[in-house]
Parts: sequence; structure tokens; C-alpha cells
Amino acid sequence: MLYIKIQELHKRKFKVAQIAKELKISRPTVYKYLEMTFDEAKAYTEQPLGKKKKLDHYKDWILAWLEEYPHLSSAQIHDWLLERYPDLVVGGSTVRTYVRGIREVYQIEKKVIVRQYEAVPE
Repeated sequence: MLYIKIQELHKRKFKVAQIAKELKISRPTVYKYLEMTFDEAKAYTEQPLGKKKKLDHYKDWILAWLEEYPHLSSAQIHDWLLERYPDLVVGGSTVRTYVRGIREVYQIEKKVIVRQYEAVPE
């Protein structure tokens, strides 16, 4: 839970800017969580944010794919969704925005896979 991570770093005498940089969140968010109690933070994270999104029904699939394959691009996820759900009508930019949000919420960093090339002997 983000609250616990922030509190641990704060106890280790990290500055607010350092905590924000480490957890890739904004400084106002760090201040907000530092002022909360555990129960307040739990209630805050359990409340729904904003309106429902078009891809919320597929969140479990997308999250599982990102946890198993953190290097996936949103275009690949879009293709997989269309293969699994042919009736789904959703644009690439919608998937891109949704995947970016999931990566931020669940702290799933996109891994870069470096391909190794070498000359083939002829």
C-alpha cells in the first residue's frame, strides 16, 4: 500500500521530494498521505475515483498481463483484448491511457527488453 511505503521512507528520514521521486508520485500526494492516519488512507484508497472507464470490465485481464509481462506495450494489450473480445470497440489511445493509469496505480514499471544482435557467419 502506498501509505505504508511513504511512512517507511519518512521514518528513514527521507525528504518529501526524495519520497516523491522514489515512488514516482507528486509531492502534494506525499504530503497528503503523511497527514493521514492508516484508517483514513485505507478508506481513501477504497473509494472509487471519478467515473467508470470503458475498460474497467477488462481490468483484471490487463493487470494480470502487465504483472506477468511488464514489457508489454499498450498496442499489444489492445491487440490481445480485440482477439479475446471481438465485439469490443475501443481505440488505441483509450487503451494507452488506461494502461498508463494501471501502471501508475500498481507501480508496474515498463521493462525494456534489449535485443542482442550479432553477425551471422556466411
